Order: sequence, then structure tokens, then C-alpha cells
Amino acid sequence: MTNTNQQIIFVNERIHLVPSDRQYSTKLYNIIDVNRDSFSQFMAWPKFVNNETDTSNFLDNCSIEHQKDITKTYVILLDSNPVGLLSFNRIDKNNKTAYIGYWLDSRAEGKGVMTQAIQALTHYYASQKIIKRFVIKCSVDNPKSNAVAKRCGFSYEGTLKQAEYLNGIYHDQNIYGLISTYL
Repeated sequence: MTNTNQQIIFVNERIHLVPSDRQYSTKLYNIIDVNRDSFSQFMAWPKFVNNETDTSNFLDNCSIEHQKDITKTYVILLDSNPVGLLSFNRIDKNNKTAYIGYWLDSRAEGKGVMTQAIQALTHYYASQKIIKRFVIKCSVDNPKSNAVAKRCGFSYEGTLKQAEYLNGIYHDQNIYGLISTYL
């Protein structure tokens, strides 16, 4: 269910996806700071987020890009509290393809939050006939992210060799795809 006036995607009674907004800066920055070491194992950006202002600026940029349909970034709310982000980091409008990125506070892991959020997001954009193909790329060394893709019904399409340079090392990435039946 979605409230298109506010662009909120209602996942269930406890989980909602709301467009990025600087009002969540403090709580999201605190989550990033608490999870910085674990996030940095698989993502390059945490080292660039040094204070709440960095988070506010990022959310402001995401909000502008969201409105222009360049990207779509949602704050994941669990019982009205921010616990992570879920986004289309890139949208290929010509091919109706969206590239999904996500992160979740370790304290919210193991509850199905990300799985349900991704399923709701992909269902919404597919049913609106906006996106046909969804893509998740994740490090072969990130078992949690690989498991999320599989639980969400994505199919393994292959491994991109040395596709990401992170922490001074090139990492292989698995690529997963989900094709909508709505288009």
C-alpha cells in the first residue's frame, strides 16, 4: 500500500519507507557512527560521513534527486524510528532498470526488515509500471547482502570480477536481477 501524496510506501504495520528528509539526520548519523566499522567492510562512503552535517547534506541531495526521478532514496522506519536507507542509486529510465542499494542498523538485523522493505519497494515500482528490472550488486564476501537478494526473489546473474575498489583491495561483486511481470 502506498500513499502517493506523501510518497510513503507502507510495508506493514511496523515498517514504512519515507522519502529522505533532513529531519532524520541525527538518528541516521548516529546509526552510521555505531555501525561505521561493519559498514566500511562493504561500502566506501562511511569514511566520508564525519558528522551530522554530512548526513544532512546527503539527505538534502537525495531529496532533490528523488523529486527529479534521478534516484529514489527512502528512510526505513521501524516503529517510526529510522533504522536504515533503501534506494535506487541509479535509474536507467530508457531501460526501466533500477540499481538498488541499502544499509541497515545492525540492531535491526535478523527481523526481516530489509527483505520486506525491498519486496515492498520493488512491488510498488513494478506495479506502477515505472521499473521493469531491478539490480542488486554486492560483494561476494558479504553473505548478509547476498542472502537478502536471494530472499527477495532476485536471481543470481553472475560475478563481476574486481568490480569494486574498497579499502585498498579490488573485490568481486555478485549481480542479482529481478524482472517484473507487470511490464
